[in-house]
Amino acid sequence: MSRIGKRLTTVPAGVTVTETGRMLTVTGPRGSLMLEVPEHIDYTVEGDQVRFVLDPAFQETLNVMHGTTSARFSGIVKGVTEGFVKRLEIVGVGYRAAVDAGNLTLLVGYSHPVPMKIPEGIKVEVTDNVKITMTGADAVGLGQFAQNVRKVRVPDHYKGKGIRYAGEKVRIKAGKKALSGA
Repeated sequence: MSRIGKRLTTVPAGVTVTETGRMLTVTGPRGSLMLEVPEHIDYTVEGDQVRFVLDPAFQETLNVMHGTTSARFSGIVKGVTEGFVKRLEIVGVGYRAAVDAGNLTLLVGYSHPVPMKIPEGIKVEVTDNVKITMTGADAVGLGQFAQNVRKVRVPDHYKGKGIRYAGEKVRIKAGKKALSGA
């Protein structure tokens, strides 16, 4: 049995868990998120704790999903209470970003601005034209949107220009000039 799957998840005050069939809906101060529980994984909601139990007949095939389901539920509870944050930085001369009318507009060295629609449930703030802060309750959706923004201009390994996560170290490669002594 999965060690993570056996964990009890405590539901804090102010958060409600409702069950409809195999769907758990978690509602808190930052919104409402749903989790579909796979077949053969049962759950029990006991007061302020939720436990996921794997059917022993499917131990070998669904052991991984047991831990994953428990971890995803814990992430959902954290998301509706505290929320998640992703920070990006834009590095490059003339590179900048702006938020307007539900779109994140990136000017990152192309001949045209790159508009990106901000998904529902995600807040985006731009400070100093180069620092992007994204917040949201859904960790998966937030991470995917942050990765899509980063893909617009991945950091260059020769000059270091591009969009990177805050604190990400980009290893700069030596160019051809470094080899010109042979």
